[in-house]
Amino acid sequence: MSSPFLVSGLPHTALIVIDVQKAFLDPSFLGRERSTPDLEPNITALLAAFREKKLPIIHIHHVDTLVTNSEWNEETHPEGVLPQDYVTPQGDEPVLRKYDKSSAFGAKLVSDRTTSLKDVLDAQGIKRVILVGLSSPHCVSSSARSACDSGLSVVVVGDACATYATTALDYYSGAAKGDIKDGKAWSAETVHGVAMAHLDSGDLAHIVGTAEVLKFV
Repeated sequence: MSSPFLVSGLPHTALIVIDVQKAFLDPSFLGRERSTPDLEPNITALLAAFREKKLPIIHIHHVDTLVTNSEWNEETHPEGVLPQDYVTPQGDEPVLRKYDKSSAFGAKLVSDRTTSLKDVLDAQGIKRVILVGLSSPHCVSSSARSACDSGLSVVVVGDACATYATTALDYYSGAAKGDIKDGKAWSAETVHGVAMAHLDSGDLAHIVGTAEVLKFV
């Protein structure tokens, strides 16, 4: 079984879990509309399948060192930087942290703080990455772009990524940049869908569903 971007057994392929951290369990996020209601079970299913077949899994966590009141600041919110329980790394699965960077490719291995994600991928002969996590238009999207720029084949699992509703900025009525136009917002599913469409619109990434990936594991 094969496809233009997935091959049976997923050789030279790693699953990368991006920023699924307890910071997103903060009330400031729980009170917001989020896309992808099946995010948790889909990521759980992918992790289980990869672990069963002993395929590479890599975890990326964000840590904010600049904003002290950030949910990702290790000193003020130590719980926030930890992974959510259902994505807890197991065994020798590499864990990397990124500091004030939008892309996972700025991350360093926790164990030595110098080894980069590219180093980890190269050491394992990884040619293809499958990305899941949070949030779709931010760290997932920027990581997909960096992976593509690094010469990797990139697959983003659309129903295993998520984001949140956001207000619409009014750039067209003469308002100052950043002013919020009353009564306008984009739903979480719209923001997520547009992020996936941008990645899928050219040669950046292939967008698939969880079920599609599981066919090839």
